[in-house]
Amino acid sequence: MSLAHPDFDPPARPTPLSQGLLEGGLEVSAGVVSKSPPRKRLGDCTLECLSPSNASQEDYYKGSAEVGSTLTKTMLYNQRERLTPDSQGFVLALVGLPARGKSFISRKLENFLEWQGLSTKVFNVGMYRREAVEPDQSGRSDFFDAKNKVAAAAREAAATAALDDALAFLSSGGKVAIMDATNSTKVRRKSIVDQVRACSNRFAVLFVEAICDDAEILETNMLSKVKNSPDFAGLSLEEAIADIKARVAKYEDVYEPVQDSEGSYIKVLNLSSKIMASHCYGRMSKSIMPFMMAIHIGSRPIWLVRAGSGEVDSKRAGETDQFQLLSHLSSGGQSFARSLASFIEERSQRYWREAGKEREPASVLTSTMLRAVESVRHMTDDHEQTAALNPIDKGTLAGGRLDVECRGDDSPQCDFEERYPDWYAEWKSDPFRKRFPGGESYMDVLKRLESVLVEVEMSTRPVLIVSHVTVLQLLAAYFRGTPVEDAWKLAIPKNTVMEVMPTSGGGFVCEEHALVLKEEGKTDSKPKGRTANRGSWFPMIEQLSGDGMGHATMPGTLSAQGLPALLGVGVQAGASMDQ
Repeated sequence: MSLAHPDFDPPARPTPLSQGLLEGGLEVSAGVVSKSPPRKRLGDCTLECLSPSNASQEDYYKGSAEVGSTLTKTMLYNQRERLTPDSQGFVLALVGLPARGKSFISRKLENFLEWQGLSTKVFNVGMYRREAVEPDQSGRSDFFDAKNKVAAAAREAAATAALDDALAFLSSGGKVAIMDATNSTKVRRKSIVDQVRACSNRFAVLFVEAICDDAEILETNMLSKVKNSPDFAGLSLEEAIADIKARVAKYEDVYEPVQDSEGSYIKVLNLSSKIMASHCYGRMSKSIMPFMMAIHIGSRPIWLVRAGSGEVDSKRAGETDQFQLLSHLSSGGQSFARSLASFIEERSQRYWREAGKEREPASVLTSTMLRAVESVRHMTDDHEQTAALNPIDKGTLAGGRLDVECRGDDSPQCDFEERYPDWYAEWKSDPFRKRFPGGESYMDVLKRLESVLVEVEMSTRPVLIVSHVTVLQLLAAYFRGTPVEDAWKLAIPKNTVMEVMPTSGGGFVCEEHALVLKEEGKTDSKPKGRTANRGSWFPMIEQLSGDGMGHATMPGTLSAQGLPALLGVGVQAGASMDQ
């Protein structure tokens, strides 16, 4: 081996022995070997070879203890520093061929981000196109031919109008604008980036590319699109399928996948069978990425249940509050637990039978409160207890109690209207963000619920959640698409199961089942009604819209004028503290 290299300056004419010793960090002089680290020249710098001690060798495997490094100040690191802070507003621009699930992803993201308290709106370019040119013309495949200059100009005008509205939305205080369109070429995507930057350097762009090569998913998406889109009205199913396939072929002729050089992006393959991301930091990496990895088009029931009624141990009735922090199920609560087990068993059997799959156990999540844990005792011993599902912490106003049974179905804050009128007046001014003294706000509870929600979205089997009023109000707001600021108004009845079914359009259909309590696990349930993603929960106030995209509601029994009384607005004092 030789060290003949322009960056090194070894002794003249080294012998084979001395050469090997030099490489080992030894110096040979007049036939005498001595420990003396050689000096090497590296460019214009002279560096000494290191002879690490045993201690430093151990440190090497533990990781360097140096603070900072000039190597981190690379161009890529500087880019990360620029992208990590949260922007004032986001443009999430969908990318993909027709029938790849872009609108499904848009709706899921809109619902999730709105639930987080971020003002979000979807701008569907297809809607702008149909408003400018009737669907029986603009919806046919020849309208998407790149050689059709008139149609191309109309499509460009629709895309520009949608982006202008999106930027106006962000400029007026909106947080996330979702551009639901194909955005299939580099030129179109560069135009989006340029227009956003021209509007404000505080707005960021994230491309979300939907890729699908699964034949079954494609067929399902195409069927859903031709059955529900105005573009195919008046066509037979066979004609509509042929037309959308022709449209896809025309887009394929010009389609260009998103590249690293175009900026931040997330690529979703086959509606979440695979996720790829580039330059995604800050809020995108913390929140949107886990959610995007969780969502899928599979259907399964999700059950939301309030913990059974409880009571404090009578043997401790006269003791101090520290012994009354938790209550066990009362006799009525125990009856509810048996009825709940029977209901879940019957619904699970029906789901797996209709799905034509081998049965799997439901995923069961409860709070750590004893009443919640005991509510599932007749179903399984193998379930997850998580403090994320615990009731809101009412701080000093709780009087030391964590779990005292609630008599009503409404928000527990109403109990404080007479006892703490000044605090209650402040709370009513901003119910979502106002904290209990030393405790939590609804927003605080929502933040700890985010991981639970992602887990529920990720599940491919039935899910049962047993929790308390405030937690269930927030979860119900997500599944219904209710503004999260109004979650506190939702009544959560006792002895009732709220069954949620995801739809292929990205929404949810919800049904409420009041259990008739019986001994020995026998139970009857009576559906109270249905609602979907944008309807009311208890009871319904919207009529069936029939759009087939998860936004329809079954006919209700209450007018909008009667809603305030049932939502807990102005309810009388006396509702107890528990959830």
